[in-house]
Order: sequence, then C-alpha cells, then structure tokens
Amino acid sequence: MHNYSAEDSLFIQIEIKKIRKARNNAIAVFMVLFLVCFAVWLYVFSDRWLASTDKQTVYHSPTISLYTIFLFPTLLFIGLSWALSIKNQKYISVLQHLDSHDLGIYRKYTSILAQRYAAIAPYIFCKNELIFFPLFGCKKIPVNQIKRIETKCVHNYRDTYSYHVYFYNDATKIYQTTMHQIAAFDFLQKQLLEENPNLTIIARNQIPSYLRTKDKHTHY
Repeated sequence: MHNYSAEDSLFIQIEIKKIRKARNNAIAVFMVLFLVCFAVWLYVFSDRWLASTDKQTVYHSPTISLYTIFLFPTLLFIGLSWALSIKNQKYISVLQHLDSHDLGIYRKYTSILAQRYAAIAPYIFCKNELIFFPLFGCKKIPVNQIKRIETKCVHNYRDTYSYHVYFYNDATKIYQTTMHQIAAFDFLQKQLLEENPNLTIIARNQIPSYLRTKDKHTHY
C-alpha cells in the first residue's frame, strides 16, 4: 500500500466498498437464478413422479433424480460465485497497489464511466501495464509491447453497441477485449497514445457519430 493523501485513501475505500457491493449483488442474482432453476427442476420431477404408477422407478431414474436436480445448479452457483469473488479480490489487490500517478489515471477514468458500471472498470493502468479482469484470471499486458491496436464497433440487439479492441505487438495479436461503454473505449485509446505516441490505431469500421454526442460521459 502506498502513502496516499487522505483524499486518495478515502477514494480507495469507497471504491472497494462499491466493488464488494457489486460482487454481492451479482452473487444474489446467481442465488435467485439457482433457486428458480432448482424450483423448475423440482416441479418437473414432482409432476413426473405423481403421474407415474411406478414411483420407485422414477425416483431412481438416472436421467432425472433429486440428486441430479440439486447437483447441477449447486455446482454452477458455487463455481460462478467463486470465480466472481476471485476476480473481485484480484481487482481490489491491484487497486490497492496503484501509485499516485496510476491512481490519478484511474480516478479520471472511472469519473467518465456511466454510474451503473463505475464499480467495476474493465481495465486498470498499473506500473506500465494494462490489466484486464475477465471472469477467470487476469491479463497483464506491458504497455511498451503494444505496437498496434485495431478497433471495431458492433451493432447489437435493441440498438446497443459493443466495442472490440485487438492488441498487437510487432508480429502477432496478443489479446482482444470487448467493452460496452464508449467512454471506456475512447479513454483506453487516448491513454495508450499518451503512453506511446507512436502507437498505431486502426479502425476497422466507423462509430456512428450520434453515439458520442448522446453520451455526456464520453467528454473528458
């Protein structure tokens, strides 16, 4: 942990609380889905069991049993909750080790994100590395290894958009990621250009201009 100012220390504490709250909310959603799935499977089993004349055969059927009904949703719930907790803990650990310069970048970056996404930013600049946090593991890319990035805007269902970024070194692609906020997408390119003015950015297609004009969070 670095020696932060009182303001920076308070900011980090607030961020950690937001991250943990977001984690707890996500686990609560998983729990609801688990209970709904379990209830549906239990209903199907009960309906088949009550309609059968040979209830022992249904109960011991390998294709549908109380054991099967309980096991699959439980393993899925535990697995997703565990992966999410590990992801959030890694994020918090990186956040606590930011120096004053990187924390300043982080604060500027998160301030432009829409509030509903601000708890979990899709990437962090830390010690000359760009760190991403997928559901499993984390990906660290030294900024000086990024020689070229290519971008692509994808029109999704119900007039929503996602923004794909492909990272290349001198020869090959080293990583790709997808973002759902144009503010995070724009800030990433801006910050990488500040870190490396010789960076090449290639847009595979054009982003509709109205996407930037309608979102006040994209102005920095």
